[in-house]
Amino acid sequence: MNTQTLEQMKQLRLHGMIRAFNSSLSPQSTDYTNDEFIAYLIQCEWDDRQNR
Repeated sequence: MNTQTLEQMKQLRLHGMIRAFNSSLSPQSTDYTNDEFIAYLIQCEWDDRQNR
């Protein structure tokens, strides 16, 4: 499932979300509620686009 999700993010060019999603898979990641996780992904994508 994760590989399919990451592939779809690549096709949509959501590079910030890819990095955030990958970091959330690490054992040291923070436990987020569903809405916090979505906000985290969107914020990371926003930051990535602003920095490009």
